[in-house]
Amino acid sequence: MKRAIRMHKLDQVATVLENVAAGDEINLYDANNILLYGMTAAEAIPYGNKIALCDIPEGKLLIKYGVPVGLITRNIKCGCLVHVHNVKSRTVDIPPSIRQEIMRQMNITEENG
Repeated sequence: MKRAIRMHKLDQVATVLENVAAGDEINLYDANNILLYGMTAAEAIPYGNKIALCDIPEGKLLIKYGVPVGLITRNIKCGCLVHVHNVKSRTVDIPPSIRQEIMRQMNITEENG
């Protein structure tokens, strides 16, 4: 069973604590290492990246650490990777060329998410 941690009860995402493949079962823990529930990954998510804990519609704010940290740029399904291909940071304006390089290195396509 894979593991992920949600840092705040309002968070819509959790950090995966190991590489996750599509279909993997994940136990979600809180910041006090208490098991909250299990879920299934909808796609591969590399260690240290974020998984959506619910469906998040385009145009909504992304909540992480209990505060808004980004704007959802395309619908995100529960269990999917949350990254630069579907979220725009509220604090850092990532230039398109760097965004594309991040996506290339992580093998993220526009169809992901």
